[in-house]
Amino acid sequence: MRFDTLLMPSQVSASDKEFLIYRGDLECNIAPGNKQHKLKYHLQKALSESCQYVATFGGPHSNHIAAFVARCQVLEVMPLIVVRGETWAELTPTLRAAVAAGAILFPSSRQDYRLGLASEIKQTVDGYYSNVYWVPEGGAGSLGVLGCLDWARVISQDQQAEGAHFCVASGTGVTAAGFAASDIDSLSVFSALKGVSNLTEDIQLSCQQAGLQVTAKLSTFDECLHGGFGRMSKELLVFLKTLYRLNPGIELDPVYTSKMVYQVYQMEKKGLWPHKRTLFVHTGGLQGWLGMKKDQQPYGDPVRFSC
Repeated sequence: MRFDTLLMPSQVSASDKEFLIYRGDLECNIAPGNKQHKLKYHLQKALSESCQYVATFGGPHSNHIAAFVARCQVLEVMPLIVVRGETWAELTPTLRAAVAAGAILFPSSRQDYRLGLASEIKQTVDGYYSNVYWVPEGGAGSLGVLGCLDWARVISQDQQAEGAHFCVASGTGVTAAGFAASDIDSLSVFSALKGVSNLTEDIQLSCQQAGLQVTAKLSTFDECLHGGFGRMSKELLVFLKTLYRLNPGIELDPVYTSKMVYQVYQMEKKGLWPHKRTLFVHTGGLQGWLGMKKDQQPYGDPVRFSC
């Protein structure tokens, strides 16, 4: 396990705050960050049911797809992937890597894709293959929550996390639910999705469905967007470049962790961040930089983040 000190731009002169970052991006080579933990019990169940095929949903640049395919390779099961979007003139780096690893792709209209496990494309896939285990998009569901609960407990029991206020970015809310039900005292959750107005209630519901309760003192922040999900604002790009100069070797992903850290920075700069000791959880996803434009790259050539 690795914890690094994170120096914020607002701390260059003086600050009584301490910021740490748990390096989930360094946990393993094939599926770093929270994705492997969300997949943990799903894939265990697939194996226990002797499923030869495991299917899931994801976007063309999905971190979930990258981790899902990597774990399926290790477990020697066939990955089937429903990809959001009807056609592609060229496969993204994430999808090319998935195909190279043996995955079979199924394009889906955005409208049908939103139906998830109730979609027509799922019925089509089930017609082609028998005994398919389906993992919800992003490794969601109670099994995903339980995997993240395990992860949160391991991190929180490390001496370096003692007394820290935890910060986690949220998409489906599965990771946040696992941390909210763990042994940590207080937690802030930052949503990267548009239109999320009931994040606290969503986390509580996810915990209840997994047979858990929210035990951490919980604060939630909605719509850390910077132009939309997966998009990069000029302000965020400048911040990331500055942060990297202050913290060489600490690279954040473009979708989740970067926007969370930036929002805390803005609050701390205005004197609105009350916590003396903060621990950011890096949830991985660095391969997401492969989907960003050249002028939106804070760390140079993103090829090293290839799946």
